Amino acid sequence: MNRRSALLLIALSGLSGCGSPGFAEPLPSAGPEADYGWPARSADLTHGFCFTLVRGIKPYALIERLGGDELERVEWHRVVGPGDGETGDPKRFFIGIASAGDWSILVEDNGSLGVTSQIVEPLSADGGEIVSYRGGGGGPGRLMVFRDGNLALDLDTTAPERAGGGGLDEFRSELTTAGLLETRGVTDPTGAALGFMARHTGIALTAEFLRDRTYLLVTVPKP
Repeated sequence: MNRRSALLLIALSGLSGCGSPGFAEPLPSAGPEADYGWPARSADLTHGFCFTLVRGIKPYALIERLGGDELERVEWHRVVGPGDGETGDPKRFFIGIASAGDWSILVEDNGSLGVTSQIVEPLSADGGEIVSYRGGGGGPGRLMVFRDGNLALDLDTTAPERAGGGGLDEFRSELTTAGLLETRGVTDPTGAALGFMARHTGIALTAEFLRDRTYLLVTVPKP
């Protein structure tokens, strides 16, 4: 049986794991020296990934808002190591949730919850903000920002000239600095997108930072 399917059966039987991800760990530097292109070289993420930052909602509150079920507390390699993404159950997302400062971090192995507007857009209501990037796996990268319950930015890295969202003009300078508005195409979309996320949120999603954290492994029903 698929490992994640087995965990789901355990959770739904009322035996879900307990424990809290660390809340007080120091934030990493978001400086330009950080290596943001590492996912393209990671054997754990060859089928694709989605990283999402949610401001102002702690992990357990986020699980409740998502209607999710906590399976267990795990380390990085248990979130992405199987390499099977969401194949364990086509009707559910599998995500790892950690915390850094005022932000919750969602990690998905070949998942797409973070760029599913009908799920994440409502989470940004009442002054909230969500920044997500889906990349890897040979497909185009997609960078999205949701703010105050609305889509503020939606950018396909293969067609930056068609970027949309209500806050596009506001983000234009940040996108240019990150190299995401190159007219001849974005040569390193993942590096550029994670650089944008770091500058915008102060959270640098480096390999070291993500691997050093613990996560709540959670399953969320798909719409």
